[in-house]
Amino acid sequence: MLRRLAMDISPLRSSRPFRNVFIARTVSVFGIGMLMVALPVQVYDMTDSTVHVGAVAASSGFALLVGFLWGGVLADRYDRRTLMLRARTAAGIGFVLLTLNAFLPSPSLAALYVLAAWDGLATGISVTALLAATPALVKPDKLVAAGALNALTVRLGSMLSPALGGMVISAVGVGWNYAAAAAGTLATLFLLTGLPSLKPEAETHEKPLKALASGFRFVSTHRVVGSLMLLGLLFMVAGGIPVLLPAFAALSLDGGPTTIGFLYTAPACGAVLASVTSGWASTVRAPGRVLLVASVAGFVTLALLGLARHPVLAVAILFLYGFVASIEEILRYGLIQSHTPDAYLGRVNALWSAQETGGEAVGSLGAGALGRYLAPGAAIVVYGTVSAVLALALALSLAGLRGATLEPGQAAAPDPAPDPEPGPAPGAEPDPERA
Repeated sequence: MLRRLAMDISPLRSSRPFRNVFIARTVSVFGIGMLMVALPVQVYDMTDSTVHVGAVAASSGFALLVGFLWGGVLADRYDRRTLMLRARTAAGIGFVLLTLNAFLPSPSLAALYVLAAWDGLATGISVTALLAATPALVKPDKLVAAGALNALTVRLGSMLSPALGGMVISAVGVGWNYAAAAAGTLATLFLLTGLPSLKPEAETHEKPLKALASGFRFVSTHRVVGSLMLLGLLFMVAGGIPVLLPAFAALSLDGGPTTIGFLYTAPACGAVLASVTSGWASTVRAPGRVLLVASVAGFVTLALLGLARHPVLAVAILFLYGFVASIEEILRYGLIQSHTPDAYLGRVNALWSAQETGGEAVGSLGAGALGRYLAPGAAIVVYGTVSAVLALALALSLAGLRGATLEPGQAAAPDPAPDPEPGPAPGAEPDPERA
């Protein structure tokens, strides 16, 4: 049982290219986390204005979204190894310029706006190229394991890198924070140069907007990938719940800053546990069904959070939510990668990444608006309940996803009763993967 639960790290042992990409991604995640701390701190120190802090963050977020979409088109047209190298080089140069600007007697605020956008654009392109390249670096039956490893990297980075950045800033100043991120980012280039050529199997030569439209068309007509995107959008929109946590802690839990900190940390801790015990996920017979059950269970857990009146119970519920949401994320990653042809991997992963970025923003606006009219606990109950009902409706209607496996073209057990006559069963579609 312990061996079955233990995280499958075989992709790191069996594939040197994946190991190099994994290390490079880990370093990049920590660099991005340190940047997320350093930029707001420096902007606020220079301006004493939360408006400028928000505007710099918005410029980075918008550029990240553009980088995802543009990177998806580029990743289906050019060598993904070359794309990663150029994007990480650009990000490293941006960190170097941030370092130099920070050590000036009078740092430039305009430079911070430009370089924040520059880093967002480079990060979006490199992340999309990396996601599109991963299926070529591991065996098909190890895609879920690779997804769990990537998820673990992101979760640990989101937990540790802001604290690391804060300590560096406190000890030696914001300039050295940028310098550390620049050194780490540029060091990853030595790892990425060792990768083999990762050209897409069928390069697209459509114009960028037409290529994006083709990606949308593929997603909207594919029974499994389209269903995963639809469910993922619902999950990410529900990610706006953290907006309500400060008010919930104060009014429903009678807690202070410490309680709020634990509430924000709990989902990440649950996600880490789910990742390190995800060994079973690669061998589950019906991953589509498990994913749908995890989605409904996650939203029900959120609804229960709104009823909690003790900090310990609330933290435990959020821990459980993070655990279940991570299972959904790991299985969704494996199914998307295994059911997407190589020619569309860049654009599909770009749409997935953009969906997460935009979905959280929309969810935050929705949760904040709901919190204006309802008490925070009641708002969380309504938000979680509505999301759970929508997820259940999707689970009942998405037959293609319920039967999806990690091997495209095969349906999950049990199989339909055999037809007494040779040939396909009555009403069967010639291609179960297409709408």
